[in-house]
Amino acid sequence: MMGSPCTLRVVIVVGEASGDVLGSALLKELNKRFLTLESVGIGGPLMIGQGFSAWYPMSELSVMGYVEVLLKLPRLLKIRSTLLKKIIAYKPDLVIGVDAPDFNLSLERSIRKSGISVMHLVSPSIWAWRYERVHKIRESVDRMLVLFPFEQEIYEREGIPVSYVGHPLADEIEPEIDRSRYRGEFGFLPEDKVVALLPGSRKSELKQHLNLLMDAAELIQNTFPDMRFVVPLLDKEAHDFARSILGRRDYTLNGAVEFIVAKTQSAFKSVDIAIVASGTATLEGLLCECPMVVTYKVSKLTAWLMRRRASAKFVSLPNIISNESLVSELIQENARPDLLANAVISMLQNPDQLASLRARFRHIKSVLRMGSSKRIADVIQRFLNIE
Repeated sequence: MMGSPCTLRVVIVVGEASGDVLGSALLKELNKRFLTLESVGIGGPLMIGQGFSAWYPMSELSVMGYVEVLLKLPRLLKIRSTLLKKIIAYKPDLVIGVDAPDFNLSLERSIRKSGISVMHLVSPSIWAWRYERVHKIRESVDRMLVLFPFEQEIYEREGIPVSYVGHPLADEIEPEIDRSRYRGEFGFLPEDKVVALLPGSRKSELKQHLNLLMDAAELIQNTFPDMRFVVPLLDKEAHDFARSILGRRDYTLNGAVEFIVAKTQSAFKSVDIAIVASGTATLEGLLCECPMVVTYKVSKLTAWLMRRRASAKFVSLPNIISNESLVSELIQENARPDLLANAVISMLQNPDQLASLRARFRHIKSVLRMGSSKRIADVIQRFLNIE
């Protein structure tokens, strides 16, 4: 029970940059509603900026793929065990796991067994692969908060309490993008051609994708000698790690590449097109009305295991949401510099295609703009019987 209608004690656990964005948007809304808000757990810099106290940095959980997780498993298990004890001792009013299902669902199940209420924000992609996880979800959460309308139907069919809340990013990004304004922010001229390269936020993703995207950039510049490139990175740590990956190899591309930190949305809004590692960044690009080519690579063993359990025909969120092939997906063995470069060059040579894709993205954004953070806060207040 709540000690006071003006006080809320909440634990939030996020594992990557996209979760930090969602968590910070929710905390911003909760800070408006509660005279005293205590928020602790695992989070990132945006959440900390809203008064969140991070027991662990979210970078501890930022790992992707079966093989990669196995290598870090002892550390992850230790964190989860310690975190569980801290949460039970803290006795929060509510625990909210944000995405990171492989870490969060097991943690949430143990927390729920202890008698603490649990919600989970962002459905695991059970509609794409490993549908059997729905049984673990049923045991782990009191309510699932989903971002897309098609997900609500799945949980209702399975008898799991669910609320469709829309996507906070859709609310934060303006309905129509003034690209000239953002191009000016980076010093791009109206006639400049600019491509964004987004290799991902996890270290494992940077290792897999950064050289790939740089190789593609060199091929693109062969066709467009005046092409400029921006590489948006999450923070200084990611920037320094990216630089270490590139080492001494000359990636200056005639001085056409700029590495930027903490300005991903501005980059999406300013460029002509992007090459994006599949993940939440593809949704961010969609909401910023940025045409894109999507790619992704994992280890061969991880890819084999994932394909055995996959059920969706698409991997990128723009295609999944629209249920059609809006953007090119060049995944695993097709994640090659020449194929990526050719896809980008083809789109740049077809301005009508770029304009049409921006229009489709704008329409999808209008559907997802629902005042998500307010809806989540409403669900929390109703769940906890707070007026």
